[in-house]
Amino acid sequence: MKIHTELLKLRTKEKQITSEILEKLQLMENKRRYLVLGYSSLFDYLVRGLGYSGSTAYERQSCLRLSREIPEIKEKIQAGTLTYSTVTAAYKTLKKKSTTEKKVILQRLENKSVREVKRLLAEPAKPIKIKKTHYQNKVILRLEMSHDQNEKLERLKALKSHSGDLEKLFAELIEKELRKYEVTDFKQSKSTNPRVVSRRLKNHLLDKAGGRCQYPGCEETHYLQIDHILPVRMGGKAKPENLQVLCGAHNRMKS
Repeated sequence: MKIHTELLKLRTKEKQITSEILEKLQLMENKRRYLVLGYSSLFDYLVRGLGYSGSTAYERQSCLRLSREIPEIKEKIQAGTLTYSTVTAAYKTLKKKSTTEKKVILQRLENKSVREVKRLLAEPAKPIKIKKTHYQNKVILRLEMSHDQNEKLERLKALKSHSGDLEKLFAELIEKELRKYEVTDFKQSKSTNPRVVSRRLKNHLLDKAGGRCQYPGCEETHYLQIDHILPVRMGGKAKPENLQVLCGAHNRMKS
């Protein structure tokens, strides 16, 4: 059948393109060229720069990191014995293993479905695990913990029982942590150490930056750091005009 033959040819091309994309992404990652473009990480570049969804970007990144150590992964993906999805499903387990162990495990996972991979590599649940599900008008968190953690939570719940139930306790803990960042009125630090940035000054800078990295084009909101524009070793002071907010990646790039 003609259409079947055409689809087989396209499938072959699809595998070749997949391999080529991994090669190009490897070059981008090796020299961290995404930083110059204003992206804080390869994942950020895959999502904002190339338009991948978060899950697809994670798959590409996982395969890329493993293929750096085990180049034959690219060949297996191109041949179809491994897929992005199966490699990603095994990634958390594989990254803890030695190179030899990784190769043995990957060989066992060839031509397996994602479900089969997860079953083969199933590990005991961690003491605390949180699963978040977003809905249109609410977010549901599923919290799994060990009996020991639960006992501590129950103890705290009992000690705070006069002020409300468990739901109110969680709400209070969140509000308590957020309040640490709400005092943004800057006062001159009493410390003469140029490396010391007071909490008030840090909050002031984070508020002024909108809680984002200030490197041009970057939108990272996690792992933010306070950077001295003029380094301390060159006489830079811990004053607002000499400080900026950078994500970890762009701060390291500057260094």
